[in-house]
This record gives sequence, structure tokens and C-alpha cells, in this order.
Amino acid sequence: MDMNDTATKLLDAAQVLVQNRGYNAFSYKDLATTVGIRTASIHYHFPAKVDLGKALMARYSDELEQSLDEIDRKGRTNGAKLKRFIGLYRATQERGAICLCGSLASDLNTLPAELQSDVTAYLDRSEAWVSEKIRDGIRSGEFSSSGTAASIASTLVAGLQGGLILSRTRGSSSTVLNHIERTVLAALKT
Repeated sequence: MDMNDTATKLLDAAQVLVQNRGYNAFSYKDLATTVGIRTASIHYHFPAKVDLGKALMARYSDELEQSLDEIDRKGRTNGAKLKRFIGLYRATQERGAICLCGSLASDLNTLPAELQSDVTAYLDRSEAWVSEKIRDGIRSGEFSSSGTAASIASTLVAGLQGGLILSRTRGSSSTVLNHIERTVLAALKT
């Protein structure tokens, strides 16, 4: 097995474990069993669990940036861009998962400090992007709102994160994210 291929398989499996169990609820032994390698092989790629966590967050953050860039390129209106952003969460919901960052955030107080800052940066970036789209929409007249763009963005991201958790308890066909989308977009039209 190629070294890069092994690292990718480890990251893929670890992401599923974190999204399904949480960061603190799996061990390198669990990961080794899932991937079908020895625990020592994991330590070769990721000497400590924090190294694995940081690699997961780096990859997840890169994926977010790529997604946001694509949304910006393809979305004609700020409303369409926000719907596509919500679609990122809907895709996670359809897999029966919760956001990697949301799962890590639930363990935040027990995570190593350097991983805590990665989780916080991811959520801050998500909120900043949403806030920018809302501000752009207000400036262009597409949206009108009595709330601040930052507070609406924070509410949307928190709602989506929480919505994934609620959807897990209700099954992947839950309409929670649909309700969040309708509520936030309606609030921007008032």
C-alpha cells in the first residue's frame, strides 16, 4: 500500500469515526482495525492523536475553502449562495453523519489546545463567509434585515450544526435543515 494512500485511508476512516463516535470515543486500535493495518503503522503517519486530529481539520478546512470558492463561482445571487452553503450540510445529513467540526466542537474542552484553535477557526471562517454573503445581499437590496449580518450568520451556522445532530436522532430524512433554510431566508426578506 502506498504511503500517501495509507494516510488518506487513515484520514477517511478517522473522519467517519469522529463523525459517528466523537474524537474521544475511538482509539488508534479502533482505527487500525477499521483500516486493516497495525497500530504502529498509524503512528508512522500520525505520531500522536492530536497530529491525526490536526490533519483531519486541515483537510476539512481545505474542503470548505474549495466548496466556498465553487459556491462563489456558481452562485448568481447571495440567496442562491446561502442555499448552496446549506446544501453542504444537507449532503452531510444524507450520509447520516454530523459535521466533523461540530463533532469535534462537542469535545472542545477535552481537545488539545492546538486542535481547539483549528475547530474555532473553521467555525469562524464559516460564519465570516455567510456574514459576507448577507452583507452583500443587504447592500445590493436582495436582502433586508433588522439584524446584523454577523448575528444572522452565527444563527445560521449554529442552526445547521444543531440541525445535523437533531436529524441524526430523527433519521436522515429529517426536515430540520429545510426548516432552518426557510426560516433564515424568510428573515432576510423582511
